[in-house]
Amino acid sequence: MVAAYGRAGDTMTFYEISPTVIEIERREFTFLRDSPSAIDIVVGDGRLSLERELKAGGPRGFDVLGIDAFSGDSIPMHLITREAMALYVRHLAPDGVIVFQATNRYVDLPPVIQRLAAEQGMQARLVPDWPDRRDGIGYWMSGTDQVLVTRDDKLLQHPRILEASQRIGERFDLPTFTDARHNLFRILK
Repeated sequence: MVAAYGRAGDTMTFYEISPTVIEIERREFTFLRDSPSAIDIVVGDGRLSLERELKAGGPRGFDVLGIDAFSGDSIPMHLITREAMALYVRHLAPDGVIVFQATNRYVDLPPVIQRLAAEQGMQARLVPDWPDRRDGIGYWMSGTDQVLVTRDDKLLQHPRILEASQRIGERFDLPTFTDARHNLFRILK
């Protein structure tokens, strides 16, 4: 669906681990083929694909890098570690933003992401979008949590971002997640 936001002259790259998801999109939806932007699909694990691209051709210079793999009950921990964040930052344009889709019923991801952002000298802001009511039509609506990570203070000071976002509470008891050391039990809700 993100492809619907593309404009002529844009390039959108989608990293998708499941060939079945790509097949279903092509068969059942038209978001990719209807987008006026150039579309590139990379099949495989997103982090591993980004690592290969860095070695093969250098950083991509993304304006926006979206990480969306955390809504299920199986968290791909290798995507929220110190080493993963360093990789994302290398591929980011200087004023770019990483958008983590951090919605999860079972684990509290924003403090993990905030810690990783701070280590990179970046800021993180939570953008929650939850229905005001849980009855009537609100019963059918699902909330989402997005975390914006950037060095671009101008972006974070934009009135619409300020209105929609909030600071993420510091978890001093939470160590930085690394490839070698992370503990999912520390962030259970």
